[in-house]
Amino acid sequence: MRKEFALVLETYTNDIAKVELQRSSSCDGCTLCSSGKPIVLRAFNNINARKGDNVIIEVEELKKGSNIYIYILPMICLIAGYFLGEFITKFININHNLGPIFSFILFFIYVIIGMMKLKKNNKIIAKIISQNKIGLDK
Repeated sequence: MRKEFALVLETYTNDIAKVELQRSSSCDGCTLCSSGKPIVLRAFNNINARKGDNVIIEVEELKKGSNIYIYILPMICLIAGYFLGEFITKFININHNLGPIFSFILFFIYVIIGMMKLKKNNKIIAKIISQNKIGLDK
C-alpha cells in the first residue's frame, strides 16, 4: 500500500470520509495526476478526522490482472461475437453478414455487465491512518 497526503472534504456517520489526494512527488509519471483534476475518493475514517483536516492515507494499488478486464476481454468479446455471427449466418443460410452485429452485441453486453459489477463492487480502496501535523498548502 502507498501512503499519500489528503484533505478531508466530507465525513459520513459510518466512519467513511471523502478525501482529495494532494499532489506529491510520487505523482510524477502518473497520467491520472497530470490531468490537473483533483483525485477524490472515499476512505475509511477510523481516526475520526473532520472536514478540512490534512491526513495521511494508505491507498491500495491496482492489481496487475486488471488490465485483462480492461483491454483483453473486450477484444475477445468483439472477435468471438464476429465469429458467432458468421456461424449463425451460415447456419440459417441468409445473405446478410451478422458478424459485425453480433460482435457489437456481445461487446455491449460485456460493457453493461462490467458497469453493473463496478457499481456493485464499489469498494473503498483507501484508509485514513493518521493526521498530518505539518499540513500541506494547495
